[in-house]
Amino acid sequence: TLSLLQTIMTDSDDPATFWDDPRVEFIVQCILSSYSKLVPGAKFDKLFRTEATSEILELFFTNKDVKCILLPESLKIVQAMPSRLPKMKSLAISKMVPELTEANIHSGTFVAEIGGMSSFEHLELISKNVLLPVLSNQTNQLSWGDLTSREITDCFHSFLSS
Repeated sequence: TLSLLQTIMTDSDDPATFWDDPRVEFIVQCILSSYSKLVPGAKFDKLFRTEATSEILELFFTNKDVKCILLPESLKIVQAMPSRLPKMKSLAISKMVPELTEANIHSGTFVAEIGGMSSFEHLELISKNVLLPVLSNQTNQLSWGDLTSREITDCFHSFLSS
């Protein structure tokens, strides 16, 4: 079977290259799952497969002092958290072990999307798509009683409209 990177990186003749490293493949999977506009292919290769990217990733994998990388959608990787977060969404990957290996890349990293929407936009999204369905579910309301369920639902709808 071909790895994800072999599918993405078209000009990789040597299977032992840096770009075939499972740790790099993990980073690519994180990027592709966070940024739906980025798709495997020549454009992605041009943005991601650069000398600067390989140097930063190698430092991130092996240097115990490099604890975090920040990947904006432009894929211009930064190896430390900036003093000000960008307004656009970025992918932050933090290392929880001194060195990342093929064996610990999944358990030794913390991946988070930061920036983008404001906290209030996130709260609204979670409220409408998670909390409202749970609170409106008739099965969940069985043990509450009619008055309690109506009051909770009305108060929550009032909260969402404010």
